[in-house]
Amino acid sequence: MAASAGPSRPARGLLIGVAATVYAALAVVSGLDRLGANDPVLAGMLPSTLLAQSLRNKATNAQSIGDTDTALQLAREAVARTPIEPASTAVLGAAILGREDEAGAERVFRAAAKMGWRVPLTQLYWMQASLAVDDFPNAALRLDALLRQTPGLLANRKLLDPLEQSPEGRSALAERLVERPDWLTPYVADVWNVAPEVLSLRRDVLVDLATDGVRLGCEDISPFVQREVALADVRGARDVWLAHCPGARAGAVYDGDFARAQVTQTRASLAWTFLGNAGITVLPETGPQPGRHSLAVDGNVSRPTVFVRQLQLVTPGRYRLTWSARTEQGTPSNRVVAAFDCGGPIAWQPGEAGRNGVRSAVLDHDGKCDAPWLSFALAPGSGAVHLSGVALVPVARTAR
Repeated sequence: MAASAGPSRPARGLLIGVAATVYAALAVVSGLDRLGANDPVLAGMLPSTLLAQSLRNKATNAQSIGDTDTALQLAREAVARTPIEPASTAVLGAAILGREDEAGAERVFRAAAKMGWRVPLTQLYWMQASLAVDDFPNAALRLDALLRQTPGLLANRKLLDPLEQSPEGRSALAERLVERPDWLTPYVADVWNVAPEVLSLRRDVLVDLATDGVRLGCEDISPFVQREVALADVRGARDVWLAHCPGARAGAVYDGDFARAQVTQTRASLAWTFLGNAGITVLPETGPQPGRHSLAVDGNVSRPTVFVRQLQLVTPGRYRLTWSARTEQGTPSNRVVAAFDCGGPIAWQPGEAGRNGVRSAVLDHDGKCDAPWLSFALAPGSGAVHLSGVALVPVARTAR
């Protein structure tokens, strides 16, 4: 427990505001409970625990609208009915804090903490107290407890900003995420309504998490990557992809030998994505030599038809693409063509034949889209072809 003189005035406002949100999210109060708060006859028939819940709810509501006198009175009644209930003690602490009695509130919240740490108000108070003395690890611990109970609080910027907006706070959050709490999934995946500046802070947390040894994997990190691509933050998307997707550090192309390729995968946005096309069959295969993988592709097409592609987080410029395409007999084949695809007309490149069946083509990314697809298509012809050894490297510009 952090030593503190108590939360600051802005923190007191946060305590009251978030308290109302927390209790609205967590409280499951029966109809009898609500009626008992307004009917003295019925109240006398209710168990003390149910009536105390009503009193706590009414005290929190009164405090949220600034009626501190009523809040204090109702909180004291709740404690009188359930003196060993930590939730009642916490509501009393919040009511005292609302009257700007910081020393009294701290004494009550210390008592509430001794009774149990599962009460959101108690966690929130000590989170604010920790922040007041820059104790970020303890503040993150308290926030973690709140989010485990109410993941919806991730949307509360007043609650998250004090930690996410400082390097020490982000590091402390990453340490909590190492345990993979339930709120990790929405923190990474529920990001389509998250503001760009907030997403940038979360990226730093997630990179710290990978540094701490927890890599979420290509599929689980993909929603975050897709959101950053949609915001045209290609560099940020690449940073978090490299941090969390195993094997993504080998180069611009992920899994260039198709060792991890799965025809049915649809979630990992920067892995190979297979397009179902009538008349084309695609099958990942392991070659006769250990560790050698390829895509076996065959079909009857009248024009180049895409069968696999991968989103590339590359800056505009010129790139050299190399790949190997061989027939069933092992001879070089020109049935596989490649291109950058931004959604418009595609200029397919057959590539130039090189040594050992390796083909090479220069592709230009003109910046018409933030992240182009690297697409491979099967050209008209006959016979199956095996694709492997895909690599993409930037071409240095020649000085004029």
